[in-house]
Amino acid sequence: MTFPAQLPPPSPALRLHQAAARLRRTAQAAQHDLDTDSFWKCYDPATAWRDGFENGMGGICSQLAGLLTPQLALQLAEWLDATGAHAARHGPASVPAPAAAIAHALETEAT
Repeated sequence: MTFPAQLPPPSPALRLHQAAARLRRTAQAAQHDLDTDSFWKCYDPATAWRDGFENGMGGICSQLAGLLTPQLALQLAEWLDATGAHAARHGPASVPAPAAAIAHALETEAT
C-alpha cells in the first residue's frame, strides 16, 4: 500500500500572503457594503463604520469592531504582504511575532 506524498507545511511567507489576501477580500467586501447598503446611509461617511457598530450593537465589543475600518484592514493587508515578501527573501526568523499571530488568527477552513 502506498500513501500519498505529504507536502511540507506552508512557509511563513506564504502564510502571511494568504492572510493578507483573506483580509483584503473581506475588507473590500466590507467597504462595498459600507458604500452601498442603506444601513450606513444615516451616518456621517467619515465615522459611519464606528458609529454603525456602536449604535447597531453597542458595548465594548462594538467599539473594538469599529476601530478596524475597511481602510485600516487594507493597510494591514499591505503590511502583511510586505512582511511576507521580506520573509521570503530573509527567512522565517525575520517574521515579527505580531505578523505571525495575525496570520495564525486568519487561518481557517472557511477561506
